[in-house]
Amino acid sequence: MNYNVNFSSHGKKVSMEEGKTLLDAAAAAGIPLESNCGATGKCGKCKVRVAEGYIPQEPAAGKRFFSEEETANGWVLGCKYEIRQDLAVEVPVQFDAGDRKLQMNSLLDQININSPIRKVYVEMEKPTIKDQCPDYERILRALNLDAATQKPSRGLIKIIPKTIRDAQFKVTAVLHGNDLMWIEGGDTTEERYGVVFDIGTTTVVALLIDLNDGKIKGAAAETNPQNVFGADVISRINYAMTKGEEGLAHLHDKVVNCMNDLALRAAAEAKVDHTMIYEATVVGNTTMSELFAGVDPTYLAPAPFIPAYVHGIEMCGGELGFDLNPEAIIHLLPNIAGYVGADTMGVILGTHIHERPDYCMAIDVGTNGEIVLAGNGRILACSTAAGPAFEGAEIKFGMRAAEGAIEEVYIDNESGTCHVKVIGDKKPRGICGSGLLDAVAQLYDEGILNFKGAFNISGEDYDKIHPALKERLVKTDNGYEFILTTAEESAKKIPVTLCQKDVRELQMAKGAIFAGMRVLINEMKITIDDVQELLVAGAFGNYIKPDSALSIGLFPVLPKGEIISIGNAASEGGRLALVSGEERELCGELARRAEYIELSSRLDFQDEYVMALYFPTK
Repeated sequence: MNYNVNFSSHGKKVSMEEGKTLLDAAAAAGIPLESNCGATGKCGKCKVRVAEGYIPQEPAAGKRFFSEEETANGWVLGCKYEIRQDLAVEVPVQFDAGDRKLQMNSLLDQININSPIRKVYVEMEKPTIKDQCPDYERILRALNLDAATQKPSRGLIKIIPKTIRDAQFKVTAVLHGNDLMWIEGGDTTEERYGVVFDIGTTTVVALLIDLNDGKIKGAAAETNPQNVFGADVISRINYAMTKGEEGLAHLHDKVVNCMNDLALRAAAEAKVDHTMIYEATVVGNTTMSELFAGVDPTYLAPAPFIPAYVHGIEMCGGELGFDLNPEAIIHLLPNIAGYVGADTMGVILGTHIHERPDYCMAIDVGTNGEIVLAGNGRILACSTAAGPAFEGAEIKFGMRAAEGAIEEVYIDNESGTCHVKVIGDKKPRGICGSGLLDAVAQLYDEGILNFKGAFNISGEDYDKIHPALKERLVKTDNGYEFILTTAEESAKKIPVTLCQKDVRELQMAKGAIFAGMRVLINEMKITIDDVQELLVAGAFGNYIKPDSALSIGLFPVLPKGEIISIGNAASEGGRLALVSGEERELCGELARRAEYIELSSRLDFQDEYVMALYFPTK
């Protein structure tokens, strides 16, 4: 039997089979609802309120996530609440700060803009009894192209007769290299566009690019809708494994539909006809790339972590379901290894790290931490399982970088004060990755945490803590927590706190990244003194404070170098590959040159990781 689920907060209604969960219903309705734990009920991120038809269900009560009052008012875990009657449901609307991932540094002024997409305007003689040349061949004749070298698609042939006659035989030919791919009535030679897609585990970005000058004309970003199947790549691989072809299709369709919607939004923003988007490049980690391509990622999860492919793939946008030009070509950039994907390839290309005169390291901090070290003619790359802490997952009050997220923390032991900066200048609802890093660094710098990451609750260090800050250090059933904002200061009327488990999650994430860096340095047979620059890519990297990162040992101290935030370098690499044929070829060459270092089997990584869990001693 089916029941109606009305998502009144989003104006959407779906019919769902009895026994399905509200998380299933949200996914069917296209409503983003987090499930970082893969619908196991452990993360508490899929909170919704059943406004009508509410009957308490014990597994969905989530006692550790809700107060008695909230439970009585219909708050439940969406992944556990089963549909047994018609329901009206309210999903908290979260306004992501997606524009953070749109920021980037550009190399465009250093490369030759040379898109393979060309446009040529032609005026043809109309057919006569004496000149019965077929329409398609007539166009080729006007373009001086050899028919023997062409492979016309059915879609192209289908539109030719009416298009050329409606335009009085004055048309613009769209060519990919020397191959005719499309025609348009009139002179449209000045309008040619492409899209760069960056498929992050957490966020998907689309950039509309003018192929004439390489500039961004429109942009859109959205939470990756695959998050209903888990926050990290392993959860999504497991979903594909357990659900088989149906699960793989769900994951593929989710991301393709999201990408298509973002491209249309970016085109609408720029007032560009979406049918004049002729090409796209796609970057993403290996799992995201395989799911986008509809490839089973099952064998990425277990050792030896084998991907289905590493070479770049060319696909037809129409066949994938994109609402761009029907013959649009989609280029999926090459991967390097099972856990170093096309997004890392984008960082390498986007920074031209291989051309820098000194040893240079780049890192894209996210759900995974991909690290690159280049110098002396070599490119080394590795991936660390940093976990989702930097994205706000597995953190008690963790959330994505959205309105209401604490992004900076300031603690002063002398005055006993704690101040926070919140995205959107709203009342705080939780804390995002940069805020988490800041909070832990501040607590450590002010002596409230010790070098092992434990709260100081007695002894000489505890005695030095200001009384007002001691009052913020409270004991709960789950250990000690530090109150960042009081109930009165917070949006949900409950304190936003940092607990001991949160600190441990950050320690494990930062330990993995630091250890990965050390392994690459050792493999290159250099010392940290030889590294002149550390380039920090990604939205998280753009907003962290270098001082905080150094304070807790996320990054090593570069005695002779500097730490530079470079924005979304993965997307920038995708843009270079889009607007320049030479850069696209270089991308393939660099992917073949890159040496992948597998960390899981290295004893030196394990040793470095254990040591890196601690905070640097003062």
